[in-house]
Amino acid sequence: TKVWLNAGTKLRYPVKFIGKERRVELTGEAYFDVTRDEDVPFVVETSRSAVTVLGTEFCVRDYAGEANLTTLVQGSVSVEDQRGNAYLIRPGQQVNIGKEGSRVLDVETIYFTSWKDGYYKFRQATLKEIMTTLSLWYGLNVFYQNESAKHVEFTGKVKRYEDVGNLLRKFEQTENVVFNRKGNNVIIQLK
Repeated sequence: TKVWLNAGTKLRYPVKFIGKERRVELTGEAYFDVTRDEDVPFVVETSRSAVTVLGTEFCVRDYAGEANLTTLVQGSVSVEDQRGNAYLIRPGQQVNIGKEGSRVLDVETIYFTSWKDGYYKFRQATLKEIMTTLSLWYGLNVFYQNESAKHVEFTGKVKRYEDVGNLLRKFEQTENVVFNRKGNNVIIQLK
């Protein structure tokens, strides 16, 4: 089994798995490529879900203040939310556990897993969604001078390890937004 961890992520696991399951605890975001073992299922426990698999590839996102997302790339997983509802999903589906409840969505998995390959791909994502991810990667504190700036949408692909100043300049070139950066603080406003 292989696991890729995203920024701000903690994964707890035993030195050796003993018993009838391979259980880990996740806070943050991780991509899992789980070795198949029908006799010993793999369980990812988060603050709002438990994902049970036999062997598959999937991504789990569980950051505080955001929806809990389990996105399936291949294989099959069962996701149980904190209310005890269980969802069996197929590749290209996602269980979204938010404040309003849980739901299964059909998604393009690349938009939820590209980070593990060193880039962030997004389509019609709001600036708030994009900056939430970039703030995790680069340790930024983001402030909006205009509430409407949060809702400006972008489509594109950025390298994960590129200088954050270069990334912000690229966003400025494509839309009517300005980024004022002082250290780790970024203030965003409309032009």
